Amino acid sequence: MNSWHAISLVIALESLAATADVCGAQTAARLGLDAGATAPVSAYGSDKNVGYHIGLLVDVRVPESPFGFRIDGAFHELKYSGNATKEQIWMANANGVLKAPTGTMVVPYVIGGAGIYSSHRTLFLGTRARTNPGLNLGGGLRFELGDVTTFVEARYHMASGTAGIRLLPITLGVLF
Repeated sequence: MNSWHAISLVIALESLAATADVCGAQTAARLGLDAGATAPVSAYGSDKNVGYHIGLLVDVRVPESPFGFRIDGAFHELKYSGNATKEQIWMANANGVLKAPTGTMVVPYVIGGAGIYSSHRTLFLGTRARTNPGLNLGGGLRFELGDVTTFVEARYHMASGTAGIRLLPITLGVLF
């Protein structure tokens, strides 16, 4: 990770924390962390191995409603099969969330939205970078444990443009 990415990550963390503090005073907004495995799919995944991802999010619940919103950012890294080349993808998404009203601590939900996907491929003689808009759609289970909520989800991410990003991250997360 170069110094520009490190500085950007620190600024993003501070911004998300400040947003969560301000939103927490007005709505049911919570800051979260997530991580997991990232599977490249379709033709995009033909030459890549399963990688990993880490992310930050702000989750906003609409009181007395099954609807909510989530802003999330993540870093994904995938290595190419048979060589040292790797692809790093930074993404930021705005999502709508629809939760099933189960009345229990286990809450299924669907999530989908749009965002920006920036891919950087490290090659032997240099780096190739592309930024494209994209969409995501998926679902998961939330485990409401009082002040802390954990979740597991899978979302299909698809970015337009020549990068052709197609990902299926399996994510474990926690909301504070």
